[in-house]
Amino acid sequence: MKNPGALAGATGADFEAARFKGEGYRLRAEWARAVWFALDHCHPEDAAQVCAGYLDTLSTGGPALGVPFGTTAGEAMIWAESAPVNELAAYVAAGLDRLRGLALARNARKRLFWAIWKSFGPEDRRAFLSQVNGRGRA
Repeated sequence: MKNPGALAGATGADFEAARFKGEGYRLRAEWARAVWFALDHCHPEDAAQVCAGYLDTLSTGGPALGVPFGTTAGEAMIWAESAPVNELAAYVAAGLDRLRGLALARNARKRLFWAIWKSFGPEDRRAFLSQVNGRGRA
């Protein structure tokens, strides 16, 4: 990107022209520059976590384009309702394994953990908790 501080899609020339677009646009451009600067000075893993966390707060349930029945999340629910248990388990396990090394917001990871936790019955929850010591290690 030739002008990383510029707003998405703007070129350097567009950014210079922004001086004539008003204070609101200039303020947005300055904030964009500040964010770029901060992320550029973070460790790449930290920058990825920050970006993933922010994007997670903007989630809308999935993209509406390119999915015939609506959102990706909606499609996943329709598929999950009709898929056999062995397929569900295989995809969930593969998805969790894939997510292990990717930037994913802490709240998103908590939602995944909570969904799995709720699937356990009381006896399984007690058995799990009995295996975890005070430091959170098995």
